[in-house]
Amino acid sequence: MSGSIVQAAADRARLWLTRDALPFWGTVGQEPDGLFHERMDFAGRADLRCPRRMRVQARQLYVFSEAAVRGWWPGARAAADAGFTALRLHYWAPDGRTGFIHTLGPDKVPLDLKRDAYDHAFGLFACAWYYKASGDPGALALAHETLDLMEAALADPVHGGFMESQPPALPRRSDPHMHLLEAVLEWSSATGQARFLDMARRMTDLFQAKFFDRDTGTLREYFAADLGPADGADGQVVAPGHHFEWSWLLAWARALGAGDGKTEADALYDYAIRHGLDSQGFAIDECDRHGRQVRSSRRAWPQTELIKAHLNKASEGLDSAAEAAARAALGFLDSYLATEVAGLWMDQFDADGRGVTDYVPASTLYHVVVAFRELMLFAEGLQEA
Repeated sequence: MSGSIVQAAADRARLWLTRDALPFWGTVGQEPDGLFHERMDFAGRADLRCPRRMRVQARQLYVFSEAAVRGWWPGARAAADAGFTALRLHYWAPDGRTGFIHTLGPDKVPLDLKRDAYDHAFGLFACAWYYKASGDPGALALAHETLDLMEAALADPVHGGFMESQPPALPRRSDPHMHLLEAVLEWSSATGQARFLDMARRMTDLFQAKFFDRDTGTLREYFAADLGPADGADGQVVAPGHHFEWSWLLAWARALGAGDGKTEADALYDYAIRHGLDSQGFAIDECDRHGRQVRSSRRAWPQTELIKAHLNKASEGLDSAAEAAARAALGFLDSYLATEVAGLWMDQFDADGRGVTDYVPASTLYHVVVAFRELMLFAEGLQEA
């Protein structure tokens, strides 16, 4: 039973990616100069009035780079090539200082010049996949420059980890470090260079020392300047989606030799399954550390992390997890991805199941692609077994 439903879910995921999403976002979603649109309306028209975040450019570059590697869409390599050129031209040091800027204005002129840790983590991640797609040594060189900038301008040598941005901002978050871990694991897999695996170990060590709350088995989201818990309600917030995401990443890090977080990964998964799902099995947006659901709306991206976390548990031998992953993927396809214009999505539903976003953020596609890739690879493994 589980094999057939996993294959059915994987087949539908592949069809949505290859027939709907990639052709749409690689044509309508990208301009001739290589820049990707920040968001669409539900009629499939680009919003030309909003700023363009660097992280969205990086995420879309990742999407088309992996699509090129996997052969998912014939136009993927051209979209990735143009996206990489545009990323470097418009976002890397247009003000004469090293590093990625945060946003362009609607007129494509630099708008926010801050250097943001989350942005740089995604720059590293996108470059890793573009390197896999193209073999371009410029992508590897840019990755090292990015890490150099982070070490020089964003690292906190006293309390550990990286500051949110330069200039600094509070609260600090675990999230940029999670995506940095993801990026350097990709680079370690792509090159075997010690620098990337060493950074991955630093991130898993930081997770163990600062981010994981052993009393409750949860991941803290927000922090003070010294990486102690943030004051007030922020210090109590936990996100089920990030629990699922970290549990998947910690398993990958362990497989590559970047720390052993199996006990903590299991705790994160167990907490989020117990407390972070609604009555329909969708992952909600926020709980507190004691398991109370404090924001029962549900964005799209936590559903993709739920799929990945289930698949990881299935690969570790939890018999029920493969079918749970497939059912989560099918529910996601039938709700979030069931838009009138194919290849779009509803980004958030409220607690009563009503869609509450009036635009389609391009940033979500990264999450969907990673989850659907994991689902398709898992299904292929079942066929080969």
